[in-house]
Amino acid sequence: MASIEDFKGKFRECSERLEAELTASSMRRELAARFVVIWTLLTRIPLPRKWWPETMPEGNRTLALAPVAGGLMGLLTGLVVTAAGWLGLAPLPCAWIGAAFYFVIGWALHLDGWGDVWDGVGSGRSGDKLREVMKDSRLGSFGGASLVLAFGLWTALLSSVAPGDRLAACVTAAAAARFGENAAAYFGLYPWESGMAKGWVDGFTLYDLFTALVSLVVFLPFAPLRLPLCAAAAGLAGFAAARYMNERLGGVNGDVMGAVAVASEIISMAVWAI
Repeated sequence: MASIEDFKGKFRECSERLEAELTASSMRRELAARFVVIWTLLTRIPLPRKWWPETMPEGNRTLALAPVAGGLMGLLTGLVVTAAGWLGLAPLPCAWIGAAFYFVIGWALHLDGWGDVWDGVGSGRSGDKLREVMKDSRLGSFGGASLVLAFGLWTALLSSVAPGDRLAACVTAAAAARFGENAAAYFGLYPWESGMAKGWVDGFTLYDLFTALVSLVVFLPFAPLRLPLCAAAAGLAGFAAARYMNERLGGVNGDVMGAVAVASEIISMAVWAI
């Protein structure tokens, strides 16, 4: 079992490596390339084509910036919710308008994984048979019900948050959700020989998880007290899902990471609603 000194040593190593990278002359372009790729993957909001990098950055390094992309998506969603409130709408309609906007700009990607995982887990299968269910393009009863629950819980919890806190809740919950994905990638194994998420999961290191945490901390000014709680909850969700799916499916794929993001976001909304 790792000691406190081991933890301090690893933290120091990660901090020194990050500091060295941030001071490197080529780092600004590298960070921009990673952000463009993760933003394009997670959202439907287009960026100029000329921004796309000539050389594709490594998947694990790109995934570590997901909390930044998620927080910005949450910021846009929170502004929509706030604007709806200024128009005099009740809290629940404001939350549903925000959910619709969030869905359109990119949340649909994670909801797709959420539904697939619930269909798979609900089938009671494991291994390759579980994979067959999750890869089936048809939505089953478990997947359909899970989408209702995701939208219902997200909107109900957000509508319970104090009006002045809804923007911060959207930002921090969305950022923490993408940190949960990173935790799942770190603790998970990739279950197959090939696949879209293989390079994102197999090569994911402790340093990448540290970078993801730093990306999340960018949004600390929005909620100095609640963001750490959201981060801890998301990290635990990613760890638990990875342990479970490592045994049940053989590892963590893109669907599992998407499901972790949805679960982490709902839990983070609950942190705000309490």
